[in-house]
Amino acid sequence: MHGTSHSSGGLAALITTFLLAGIMSIGPMFLGAARLWIELPLLGVAALLFALQGLRLAATPSIDTPRRADAIDLAVALFVIYSIARWLSSPAEYVSRIEVMDIVACAGVFFTCRYGMASRRYCMALLYLLVILGVGETALGYYLSNHLDWLPFGAAEQMQLQYAPRWIGTYESPNHYASLLVIAIGAALAAGSFSKLAWPMRIVLIYLAIMMLVGVMSSGSRGSWIALLAAICALVIMGIRNGTMSWWVPILGALALVIVAGGLFSLSPVVRDRLVDTQTLVVGGPSGAHLRARLRANLHAQVPRDALQIAHDHLYFGTGPATFAFIDPRYQARAASSKPALIHGDYLICLDDYGLVGFGLALFFIAAVTLKFFRPLIIDNRWQDRVLVATAFAAWYALLVHSLLDSNLHTPANALLLFSLTGMGLGRINGEKQMHWSTLSLAPLGRWLGWAVVVLSLIYGLEVARTALSDRVYENALAHQDVVPISDNIAAAEDALRYDPGNVHAMVILGDSHRSNAALQTDPSNRAREDALALEAYQKALQANSLDASVQDRIANMIGK
Repeated sequence: MHGTSHSSGGLAALITTFLLAGIMSIGPMFLGAARLWIELPLLGVAALLFALQGLRLAATPSIDTPRRADAIDLAVALFVIYSIARWLSSPAEYVSRIEVMDIVACAGVFFTCRYGMASRRYCMALLYLLVILGVGETALGYYLSNHLDWLPFGAAEQMQLQYAPRWIGTYESPNHYASLLVIAIGAALAAGSFSKLAWPMRIVLIYLAIMMLVGVMSSGSRGSWIALLAAICALVIMGIRNGTMSWWVPILGALALVIVAGGLFSLSPVVRDRLVDTQTLVVGGPSGAHLRARLRANLHAQVPRDALQIAHDHLYFGTGPATFAFIDPRYQARAASSKPALIHGDYLICLDDYGLVGFGLALFFIAAVTLKFFRPLIIDNRWQDRVLVATAFAAWYALLVHSLLDSNLHTPANALLLFSLTGMGLGRINGEKQMHWSTLSLAPLGRWLGWAVVVLSLIYGLEVARTALSDRVYENALAHQDVVPISDNIAAAEDALRYDPGNVHAMVILGDSHRSNAALQTDPSNRAREDALALEAYQKALQANSLDASVQDRIANMIGK
C-alpha cells in the first residue's frame, strides 16, 4: 500500500511539472498570452493544475506533511480575495473578470511551485526549459527582424512592422519580449555560476546568456536594460551570501559581464537610436520651457500624470480591475485618438485599479518576499537550491525594477513565469522548523483543505470555460463579419451571449450588426425594429460596462439620429 501511494504521488508530481512547463512556455510563444484566444485556454490549463493540487492535498494526511501558511501566503490570499470583491463591484464586469482570473492563476501557480514542487530534479528541468525558451525567442527575434513579411499569427498581428528594427520575438511588445530574455539570462547565469555541473556545461550556459544579451540589446527596451543590471546585482548578492567562493569572485564576474554587455551594446544602432531619443527628450531643448513642452507632448510622460489624478479621485478602492483604459479618456489632456490600454508602470496600474487597499497588500507581499530572499541558505541546502533561489531572486529583482517603467505583470505570460520562479525559489528556502508567530498552522483543516481547493478549482474552471467558449464564437464572428451575411453575425453574437451573457464585446457586435441591418431595410417598420434591437444591445453593453465611451457614443448617435 505504501509503495502504491508513493508511486501515485510521483505520478502526480510529474503531471504537475508537465502542466507547469506548459504554463511557463506556451504563453511566451503566443503573443505573451495577451490575446484572449490563447490567454483563456492557458487559464484552463491552470484550472487543471489547481484541481490536481487539491487532490494531492486531500490524499496526503497533514500529519505526514505539516502545512503552514506564513505572511507571504497571507498577502497573496488577501489580495486574491480583495480582487474578487472589486470584480464583483466593478463597473466593467467582463474585463475585470478576466483580470481577476489571471490573478487567481498567478496565485495558484505560486502556491503550487512553492509547496507542490518538492523534487529538485523537476524544478531544474523547468529552469533548463526556461533557458531553452529564451534562446529560442532570441533566434525568433533575429529571424522576424529580417523577415518582416512573415506573419506567424495572421495578418492582424503586425507589431513587428510597427516596432522594426527593434526585435519583439513572439511577443507584441519589445519590452515584454526583453523581460522574458532577462529572466532567462538570470536562469542561465545562475546555473552557470552556482551549480556543480561540469565546467564545459557551465561555460555553455554562460555563453547562451551572452547570446540572449543580443536579444535584450536589439529590443531597444530601455527598461529591460535597467532590469538586466538589476538581475546581475541580485546574482552578485546571492553569490556573496550563498556562494561557495570568496566575495570578490562574483563581483569580478559581474564586472566582466557588464563590460562584455557594454561592448555589445556600443555596437548596436538600435541602442544608439534609443539613447539619442532619451537625450533629445530630456535635454533636447534650449530652455526649461521647451523641455516641459516636450514632456507634455510625450505620451509616456502624460499617462502617469493622468494616472496620478485618477488615483487621487479614487483613493481607497480604485476604479476596478482592468478599468484604466476606460477611465483614462476622461482625464486626457491630449488628442482623443491616443488611448493607451495600460500605463507604463505596474505600480501605478495597481494603485489606479485597486486603490490604496490593494496597493498596500501588493507592497506588503513585495516586502515579505524580498526579505525572505535575503535570508541565507543553511549549509544543508544542495547546489540545486542555490541555483533555483538565485534564478528566482534575479527574476524577482529584475521585474520589480522594470515594473516601475512597464507593465510586465499585466502581461499574462511574464506574470505567470515570474510567480512560478518566485514560488520555486521560496520553496527551496527552509521555513521555520517550529511554529512561529508569523506562521499559521493549516493542520486542523486536514483533508478538507484539499477538497476545498478541488471545489474552487472546478468553479474557476467553469468560469474560464464559459468565458472561453463565448470568446471563441465572438472572435470567429469578428474575423468574418465583413464576408458573411449580417444575419450570420447576429446569430453568432447571440450564440456568444448564450455561453456568457456578460460578454460585452458580443453585445457591441450584436448592436452594430442590427444597426447595419437596419440601414438595408426599405420597410420603415423593419428599419425601426432593427434600430430598436441595436439600441437594446448597446444599452445592455453600457450596463455591463458603464465606463465605455465608445458605446455611449453609439447610443448618442442613434438617439440623436
